[in-house]
Amino acid sequence: MRTELVITDLTRMQHGNVCIAGYDAERRCIRPVLPPPGIRQDAIISAGRPLAFPFAVIELDLVERQAQAAPPHTEDQFYNPASLRFLRQVPEDRRRSILKWSLFAHVGDIFGQRVLHGPGRYVKEGMGVRSLGTLLPSQIEQVIYEQGEDRTWDYRLRFSDAHEIYGLKIVDLTWHYYCDCLRGQGSEPLEIADRLTNMLRTREVFVRIGLSRGWAKFPGRCYLQITGIHTLPDYLEGRTFIDLQC
Repeated sequence: MRTELVITDLTRMQHGNVCIAGYDAERRCIRPVLPPPGIRQDAIISAGRPLAFPFAVIELDLVERQAQAAPPHTEDQFYNPASLRFLRQVPEDRRRSILKWSLFAHVGDIFGQRVLHGPGRYVKEGMGVRSLGTLLPSQIEQVIYEQGEDRTWDYRLRFSDAHEIYGLKIVDLTWHYYCDCLRGQGSEPLEIADRLTNMLRTREVFVRIGLSRGWAKFPGRCYLQITGIHTLPDYLEGRTFIDLQC
């Protein structure tokens, strides 16, 4: 079934894979998926330019599901990878209305299921009505960008809704490239974190929040993570992850 999607989420996965998600003309959230090993990052690039990135409108051939996608990842739908095609980019003045299609007042409202604690924030696997939604934070507390003990880089955001403060891992691919590009140009990680904290505090910020898959240590938990950070005005100034490979 040929379908057009406005992409709202492009996330970095392990081993060079990515995850994409967006909305169709009926404002239904769809996460195109492939059998293991999943979607390779180079599969969304053609002739040196990206086919799928936030606010790109893409066309692809969705494959009818034989069974309902398992909660909470009810947006999952298989597609034909050869069918992916970039159509156009959504102008900045139309992006707010698209993000409001999926806007929730509080983090706890997004999943239709109680968010649990300890360690981290998570929803139980097999429960909930959705795994993606949008929030307008009531306060940006702090951007965190630092190197962990295992030498990998950690990207996080502390923010609050009207009820409480959250500190969530950022898996937004473009945000990763943006931070790393600034570091490659000579800025220190703490300086980058402070700069981005101040930037977010002075713009309208829409945070896309999604649920991870279960992992070996806690297989029955789907942890909350930030799958997209979108600002108005656009902090990327029209750039994509391809333009940020410094």
